[in-house]
Order: sequence, then structure tokens, then C-alpha cells
Amino acid sequence: MTTRQRAALLMLPDDEAAIVKHYSLSGEDMTAIDTARTPATRLGYALQLCCLRYPGRHLRHGELLPAVMLDHIAEQVGVDAKVIADFARRTPTRYDQLAAIKTRFGFSDLSRPHRVELRTWLTNEAASIIDGRALLGRLLDEMRARRIVIPGVSVVERMAAEAIHQAETDLVAAIDGGLGHEMRQQLDALIDDKVHDRQSRLSWLREPEPRVASASLLEIVEKITLIRGTGISAFSPDVRHEPRLGQFAREGVRYTAQAFQQMRPARRRVVLLATLRELEATLTDAAIDMFIALVGRAHLRARKRLEQRVAVSGREGRERMLRIARVLEAISQAARAGGDVAAAVDAVASLDIIDADAAIIRRTASPHRNEVLDEIAAEYRAFKRMGPSFVRAFDFQGRAGMQPLRDAMAILADLDGDWRRALPDDVPLGHVEHRWRRHVMTAGGIDRTHWEMATYSALSNALASGGIWVPTARVHRALSVLLAPPASPVPKPAFSLGDPHAWLDERAARLDSALREVARDLDKRDPPLFAGERLRFPKDPKEDPGQDEGRQLALTCYGMVPATRITDVLSQVQRWTGFIQHFGHVSTGLPPADERAFLATLIAEATNLGLSRMAEVCGVASRRALLRMQTWHMREETFRAALASLTDAIHAEPLAAWFGSGHRASADGQAYYLGGAGEAGGTVNAHYGRDPVVKIYTTITDRYAPLHQTVIAGTAGEAIHALDGILGHESSADITALHTDGGGVSDIVFAVMHLLGLDFEPRIPRLSDRQLYGFEPARRYGRLAPLFGRRLGRDLIVSHWAEIAEVIAAMRDRTVTPSLILKKLSAYRQQNSLAAALREVGRIERTLFTLRWFDDTDLRRTVTAELNK
Repeated sequence: MTTRQRAALLMLPDDEAAIVKHYSLSGEDMTAIDTARTPATRLGYALQLCCLRYPGRHLRHGELLPAVMLDHIAEQVGVDAKVIADFARRTPTRYDQLAAIKTRFGFSDLSRPHRVELRTWLTNEAASIIDGRALLGRLLDEMRARRIVIPGVSVVERMAAEAIHQAETDLVAAIDGGLGHEMRQQLDALIDDKVHDRQSRLSWLREPEPRVASASLLEIVEKITLIRGTGISAFSPDVRHEPRLGQFAREGVRYTAQAFQQMRPARRRVVLLATLRELEATLTDAAIDMFIALVGRAHLRARKRLEQRVAVSGREGRERMLRIARVLEAISQAARAGGDVAAAVDAVASLDIIDADAAIIRRTASPHRNEVLDEIAAEYRAFKRMGPSFVRAFDFQGRAGMQPLRDAMAILADLDGDWRRALPDDVPLGHVEHRWRRHVMTAGGIDRTHWEMATYSALSNALASGGIWVPTARVHRALSVLLAPPASPVPKPAFSLGDPHAWLDERAARLDSALREVARDLDKRDPPLFAGERLRFPKDPKEDPGQDEGRQLALTCYGMVPATRITDVLSQVQRWTGFIQHFGHVSTGLPPADERAFLATLIAEATNLGLSRMAEVCGVASRRALLRMQTWHMREETFRAALASLTDAIHAEPLAAWFGSGHRASADGQAYYLGGAGEAGGTVNAHYGRDPVVKIYTTITDRYAPLHQTVIAGTAGEAIHALDGILGHESSADITALHTDGGGVSDIVFAVMHLLGLDFEPRIPRLSDRQLYGFEPARRYGRLAPLFGRRLGRDLIVSHWAEIAEVIAAMRDRTVTPSLILKKLSAYRQQNSLAAALREVGRIERTLFTLRWFDDTDLRRTVTAELNK
């Protein structure tokens, strides 16, 4: 631990709530305190007793006591706090009292027998705890419960460190002892054998696949096959050891093959085993994501071909129709004159051209409109070899309704793309969507190409929505597993949203009242809400920025700020906040030893300078030193913790209170164009053009403090990520309201925010085009009636109330990322009933918010101001 952390470990509390909790004296305590004769000795007795109870140590000689603590204890004892000065001068009295307190209340020092008992207890606790500070906290709590006086911090810190080391040693010995000779050889071969001269098998396994291609998917499947060939599926550890195995995996994905070779054989094999389990889950998710992307790309290419065909057909259509008109005229004239009809037609166009024109016109006049699926067969070549390999590679499981799809997948795996073998007579069709039917079921029987493509498309949709899952995946697991709370030694009370009927009665009454009030006051509004039959959205007058004295003052202040080097700014912020302490080493948890090298790496990460160039220009460390900083200290969780410390520091500044209350946040996405090797991370987006982009979705508080950031695809909707920042940050900021622009708005976000007890106040684009919703008939609300959609369904909400509560509880407890579960619920082609129920709840809240927006000018100004931050 750092010096600051050690000092805080046994510090006397200065928070009033903590003082009341730990230092409230009982009648038995007062009886013991009254045995002291003078006010000074009574107060000293009470202080020593309280200090032994919490934080569990001796009161140090000359220690400065927090004023609020001293006043609280003195008030209970009934003496003036100033008499403590007399007690502090009497060292023999203090020691005599301390001995008497220990005897009377059963406190004892840390003796050898106590050490033995605590070592056994600690080793058992350390089996499931990898965070040294967490284990140390448990040790201190246990010593307080046993009334063992806590000695110096270094003593208990050493005890915790020894317990963690012993737990790790025992686990390594137990796992390695259970490995067979063949499995040990296969694990060692991953390090020793080479894919080619300069790359080990392990390095190849960890190598990412940059391109979305069928060959890349086949390579991922090959990697998973190699991992399973080590016998890893037979390894089933105790759930208590999962945290430590996860720690081994985080280390293993960073070790080079040379670093593995330098380890002790037993530890090397166990770390490799944990690393392979992590790689299998990562590669499984990567394979599924790539398969979904390939299916999506196939549909995109088919759509492009359809658009090109329609465009060409449109350009040639006029010429074709004129040619047919001339053919008809020639036939008519020849027939009237008794001439040779065939010769007349041939003079206009050849029969081949006329046949081609007839085919195109017949296809155009078909009752079936042009569809993307008309062009999908051309994409089959990419799936002929890759599809069966993907289907065979995993143990797909699913809901009961997915059985026809799973039967079709079994047939695909068995046929293995071999067209010499025919489809079975009872080929399953239950998974084939209606839009595929005319392509699959033709007059000549089942069209195999379209049947296989329909099966792959259905599998892609099922994987995205959670209808089909793979147990060894991390993201694409069963929804029940994703939503299940983690095992905890202290069971949490079940989360409940209350009675659904009572909730619906309250919301329905409130919604009806608000709608009737707006409808009643329509004619009194200035400006009116209606322009003809359309809702007229109220707009506030815009102020001229040039006349705003506050903005002019802000510009003046900014001009007075001196230019400062970014390195100096970061160094000062580090001294103020200590944010570097959160970048713990992946193995030891210790912060970076070289602050300057770490800050240089941080700047290189935040810019496009790169580690090599940074090492050249800064001169504080070599590229390899910077790479070590990046590899071992910079991870998503360490960045998140450091960002939280900066957020808390900003909120603690008195000046920040001028910008806001600290309880509001706003979120928006910024698009960044990609180039070079990064192009593979972007996807064509109609909003940003054909250049590949990614978006960084950022959430900040109303005090300009960064709360959360996440990178999303350029084609991803922002709405499902709007909740990640509010529910996923680690700062102490208490956010009660979220503002987004149009990209972050959806009915489900309205529902989730309300059920979590938070306010969602977005700026909804084209609000005048949005529908209102109610439980009562629309005619009840007069002129508002044309704006209503269908009536809300109470039964749908009631029937899914328990499932809604499960989803809300998982988000609240951070069991699952909101964007992950909402993406799955939204991925069903046919609307998922749970998602539909959440949307019904959201429509209630969105309608109420819309009515507030009409009436509340301050709300509109607040939302606009927050989003402009």
C-alpha cells in the first residue's frame, strides 16, 4: 500500500455519522467510566475505550483528536472537552487505565496463539479474495470482532500478504497436482512450439483478427479447437477460486512466451490454464460477433446489388419501353398491311433482345416487390465452408421455441457443405421467417441455398437477441446467467418494484390528469400548441451571445489563463488528487514506481504520438519502459477508478458548485474518423457518410466532471448506451437526472430511468411528430386525440412485472451492463414481449415528460444548457 493508504487505514473518524455509529456509549460503558475520579481521567477512560473499539488500536501519545469526535464523547461523559489536556500529561495514569480497560472489556494484544488462529482464518478467506486491501479490511474487522488490539499497520499488512501468497501457492499446487501428464505436455507445447520461426502458439492464440471475413472466422474456430485440444474442458475449479484464476488470466494475457518459460513449471501451467479459459471465452464471443457481422454484411451487399439493379433498370426502362412500343407498332402495321410480321419485328429488334425485355418486364410486374433476398443467393459462397464449421464448433443451447433452428443447425453440421448429399425429406422449416418462404419453398421443392442462408440469418438473430447462446461465452451467454447476481457471502434482499396494479393505478391517474389539463388549456396558450392539425412545438427565443455579459467575462477569463505544458498540468493534478495511485499493477496492485514515465505513457495513450515517438521526445524512459507501464498498469478498470477520483476531486472544489448542483449529467457521442489500420474498427454509417468512424460516448456531470466514456461503433445507436454512464461510474457523484440529445432517446431508457428512481430529461428531436399515449380512449382528450397512438396495455406490463424487476435489479447492482441487456432485448426481429412491456412503461413516462416540456420553460432551458456543456 501507499503511505497515504496506510495512514488512512487506522485513522480516527472525523465524520459525524461514523462517530455516532462507533462512539455511542452504553450504560455499561458509563458505569466503567464513572470509576475514574476526575473529569480528565473519565474523559481519558472513554477516549481509550472508544479507540480500542474503533479503529481497534491504542490511543497514541500526543495524537491529535478530531474535534467532532472529542466533543461527542465529552458530551456523553458530561465533562468539558478542554480537560483532555490534563489527562494527556499523566502518562502513568493512561497506562493504568488502558490495562484496566483491557481486563474489564476483554481486549487482548496480538499474541502468538492469536497469530496462529488468525493465520488459519486468513488463509481460508484469501482463497476467494485477491485484493490485498479488501483482505486487510476483513482482517481488521475480524480483529475488532475478537477484541484483539491491532498493532502497527506493517504487522497486519504483512499477515495479509503472507495469507495471499499462501493461498496462491496452495491453489497452484492443488491444480497442478490434478493435471495429467498429457495435459502438462500440451500446455508446455503452447510455449515451446512455433507457428512459424518468430511466433509461438500462445502468441498466435492471442493475436486479434482485424478483418471481418470468413477466413478470419475459420481461423478463430481453429484457435478455439487448439485450446480445447489441451483438455481444458475437463478443468472445473471450485467457484471460490474463480477470482484468483481470473487474476492469473489477467497476468497470462500480458506475459510473453519468454516470461512464461522463466516461471516455475507448476505456476506456469496453472497461469496458462487460466489464460486459456479466458482466451476461449474471448474467442468464442469474437467468433459469434464476426458471424453476426458476416450475416449482416451479406444482407448489406445484397441490398447494394438490388439498388444497383433497380438503378440500372430505371435508366434502361425508358429505352426498353420505347423498343417494345416500336415492336408493337411494327406488328400492328404488318398485320394491317398483310405483310410479314416476323420480318417487321426483326427489323426493330432481335428476338433475344425482345425475350430479355419480356423477362425484365415480367419480373417487374410480379406481385412480389423487389427484395433484398432476391440477391442473397450470391453471398452463399462465403458461408458454404465457414457456416458448417462455425455451427459444429460450439455447443449451442437455446429456448424451447428455438428447437426447429437447432434441428436445422444439426443438419448443416452433418452435411458440412457437401452438395452431393441431399437435404432430408423432413427438413425443418419452423425457423424460416415469412419473408424467406417464397425463396425457400419453390415449385421444385426446397431451395437449399436459400434454406441454408435463412438458417444462418435466423441463427444470427437468435444469437444477437439471446434466444440461442453458448455456455463458454462471456457476452453471448443465457440471459438468466447474465442477470443472475454474483455469489455473495452476505445474501442481499430481493429487489422489488412493488405491486404492479398499484403502480399502474397511480401512473394512469397522473397521466390522465396531465392530459386533461393540457387539453383543457389548449385555447388559452400563447403561442398556441396547434398549427392546423399539427402540434406546434414551443420554442424559446434565442439570446444573442454577443450581449451576454457572462460569456464575455468567461472569454476574458480564458484569455488570462497562461499557456501551460500538458506535462506540468498532469503533474499538478497528480499532486492534488493522487489519481496515479489507482493505476495498480495487474499482479501486485502497486501504483507505478516512476511517475514521470507513467505520465509520459498516459500522454502517448491520449494522443496519436505513440510510445516510440514519446520515448524519443521526452527522454524520461525508453520505449520498452513505457510499454511496460502501458501493459501492466493501464487497464479499463484502472482508468475507470482514476477517472472517478478526478470526478470526486472536481465536485469537491467550491468553485465547481457555481456550474451546477452535481446531481445532473448529460451524455452525447462524438464521431472520430478512422484511417490506416484503424479502418477495420469502423463501419459505414449513413449519418456520417462512407468514411469509417467510431464514436466515443461521453457522460459528464453538470459541474463539467467526466463521469464515463465508452467507445461504440459508428453504426451503433446511442440510446442503449445512455444508461452505461449513470450506472457504470465509480465516483461518489449522486446523479439523479440525465440529459441526452435525440440519439440517446428511447422508450426503454425512459422506463429504466423511472424504475431506478431517476429523472430522464432529454431533448427529443421532432417532438411534434411523436405520439402521445394513454390508458383511456383518445377522444377523452379533445383536440389532442389526433396525436395519440394506440392505447397502452396494462395486462402486458403486469404479466412481465417480475421480469422487469429482474432486469432493473441486474442493472442497479451492476450485474450486467445496461447496453448489453438492452441490445439483446432490442435485437428480436419479432418484438420481444419483455422489451414490449418495458416500452409500454417508457411510453407512460415519455408522455408525462412531453406534457411537462410544453408547460415548463425552465425545464427546456435547463436541458438545453446542460447539453451545451
